[in-house]
Amino acid sequence: HTHTHTPRHLPFRLEPLPMADAPTTSTKGATVRVWGRQQEPEKSRLTSAEKRYGLTWDELHAYKDRMLFPQLPTCMGVEELSKDISLCDSVFRGLDRCLTQGTIHEDDRFPYARMQICKPHWIKFNRCVNRRDELIMRNIKSWEKAYVANLDPASRSEYVDDIDSKMRYFLYAAANTGDAQHRARLEMNAQHCAIRQASLMKSNYDGADDQVAGTKV
Repeated sequence: HTHTHTPRHLPFRLEPLPMADAPTTSTKGATVRVWGRQQEPEKSRLTSAEKRYGLTWDELHAYKDRMLFPQLPTCMGVEELSKDISLCDSVFRGLDRCLTQGTIHEDDRFPYARMQICKPHWIKFNRCVNRRDELIMRNIKSWEKAYVANLDPASRSEYVDDIDSKMRYFLYAAANTGDAQHRARLEMNAQHCAIRQASLMKSNYDGADDQVAGTKV
């Protein structure tokens, strides 16, 4: 009977991979796995790990894309955002540190250990970014309503059409990218445009010029 020794950097026991399933090509430290016929056993192991931990390898490593802010309207400055919105810097650093350490200390027997170790960091980060984006979108809608109210009718129509064009561009770009995480980012940008457009369409500016004439942004 042989004993399995857990590497010191792992605070829990992990079962080693059967030798027959050992990867034939090293992918140590890789954040993107490239699959060929020889790597079928490893691909199967990754699929099992993703089901076990409830997140995908790509989702976990797309955190730098997720950290990006929703796109602000062209004329809206970052200083217009509420100072109370958490920018998620600390949870981003925690996740980044965990994944960096996981890459440095990756063991060929436990290639997906970082999915288990870093999942709590990922959950906190994801929750923070979702809340941040929701609050930023609220700020954008509020700012945009006041801004558009000061435009003449032709300019208002042009402004809404411009948002529509941006949304269509993001959807087109999403449909033409092979990267699943980049596609998700582009689709989210398109969704944000749709939210902004719907918000402005709900605002009835006709006949409201007298009321909004004194409103300056």
